[in-house]
Amino acid sequence: MTSFGSLFKVLGMQRFRKMNYVAGLSLAAIFVSLLWSWFTTGISSGQVFSVTESWLGLASMVVWILLAIDNEHVYTRDTFRLIPVSDMKLYLTNLLASLSAFVYFGLIHLVLMGISARIDHKFLMDLTHGVGNVPIQKALIVTGLLIILVLVLMILIWTTISFAHLVVRTTGSFLPNIGRRIVNAILYLLIIYLVVRVLVYLIELVSHFGVSFQGDYSPFIFMISIFLGLAIVEAIINIFLLKKWGETIAN
Repeated sequence: MTSFGSLFKVLGMQRFRKMNYVAGLSLAAIFVSLLWSWFTTGISSGQVFSVTESWLGLASMVVWILLAIDNEHVYTRDTFRLIPVSDMKLYLTNLLASLSAFVYFGLIHLVLMGISARIDHKFLMDLTHGVGNVPIQKALIVTGLLIILVLVLMILIWTTISFAHLVVRTTGSFLPNIGRRIVNAILYLLIIYLVVRVLVYLIELVSHFGVSFQGDYSPFIFMISIFLGLAIVEAIINIFLLKKWGETIAN
């Protein structure tokens, strides 16, 4: 059987290269945008930070899509499905490889954000005047919980996409067209409902964001628990479907 380290290296190597590629393109886009502004209207106060965050925000969305695609390719390609490894190890290692690549890009994002924030230090200090009164310990706790929430949310999104993918593939192999369409319609409605509920929870979190700095961390903890619980349930179902579904696409 293939070891975890070897499997993680196979699944993660290409994804980390993609993260470097996206980060390089983001840096090029930031440089060109600032250079254009410098030659035309000049660079105003706070522009370095705003341009950096704008391009990196877009890059984060691209990264999420690329990792979601890589996740699903593992379940459909002979190259990965024929690796001598259990379906559970394959699924969990695949998910961990995507999460690690996302965290890696997040660290790059954090470094570039720190550099741009240093450049526009005075502008940001004026913009966040009064926030400095928040105790550092509480600010660090809220920041840590927010990071955990984002990571858990990413896992939930990926498990939901895999759930939809595997259910559609599985039902398509034994149900007639009408039955398959009914199951797919129910599945899409459930996914839409889940997305709406997640958005509602996020809106509620924003409304309680200021309260969290006062020591009430329950909104964060509640949402992390809900999202993590859903992701675990979906992961269990996905592993079961992965065991039952053996068809792959030849490379």
